Amino acid sequence: MITVPPHFSTDHVTVNGVSLCFYRSGGGKPPLVMAHGLTDMGLCWTRIADGLRHKYDVILYDARGHGQSDTSVDGHDPRQRTEDLRALLEAIDVHSALLLGHSMGAMTVGLLAANYPELARAVVLEDPPLPRSLPELPSEEQLAASDKEWARWKKEVIQNRSRKREDLVSACRRQSPWWHESEVTPWSMAKLLVSPEVFNTPPLDTSDWWQCLNTVACPLLIISAEVKRGALISEPTADYLRNSLPDSATFARLPGAGHNIHREQFDRYMSLTTDFFARS
Repeated sequence: MITVPPHFSTDHVTVNGVSLCFYRSGGGKPPLVMAHGLTDMGLCWTRIADGLRHKYDVILYDARGHGQSDTSVDGHDPRQRTEDLRALLEAIDVHSALLLGHSMGAMTVGLLAANYPELARAVVLEDPPLPRSLPELPSEEQLAASDKEWARWKKEVIQNRSRKREDLVSACRRQSPWWHESEVTPWSMAKLLVSPEVFNTPPLDTSDWWQCLNTVACPLLIISAEVKRGALISEPTADYLRNSLPDSATFARLPGAGHNIHREQFDRYMSLTTDFFARS
């Protein structure tokens, strides 16, 4: 059963042939759109969103194939997800927003800021999937490894959809005992709802979406963490970003976290992102 946090409404809009579910705090404040990672859903942002709703009109949404949104056989590539978000914002009359994305969602809001600059006031990318060897493209060996991991992940998604929610909750607590309890149930529900069809596209870290980053005109913050704990941005790639991004962009690395930075270093993550948005 989906539990919507207090002070958030739920609605659906149909865009590009699919119905997308979104949650909104409203209140006439500046809009802040949050895009989740692969196999998560909008409500996986609940803890962050609750801390930001007093200052912003927080908009969470389920990407195509996730949560309570429709899925499709195709349309799960980064650029189609970007078009879904653009159409969603148009449908709910949001013309300019602060953008925050994690992993797959970081790809989405990064492309949105690059392709539709009028929609982006400032953008935060939390550990976006990037090739580990930038500026060099992935080798054949790296591509094969990504394909193998992608297939393993899809198999895990199929298996999780047949499990009991209580089993997924217990597994999450075992695997990530340092996560706040409020993260556990949304994460578990997301694993029951995500469609295997989201894997009907090449692996995220083989996409060339990152080429858009040096065209982002608004303030841009990229956050990563420790590669040894699972963060995706290697030091060579971080050096590439520092040297190639425009002056309005900042790269930060938070210690003590892996790929799920907002779950593993909540206080420092909140301080970094809220300060950035306040200056933008």
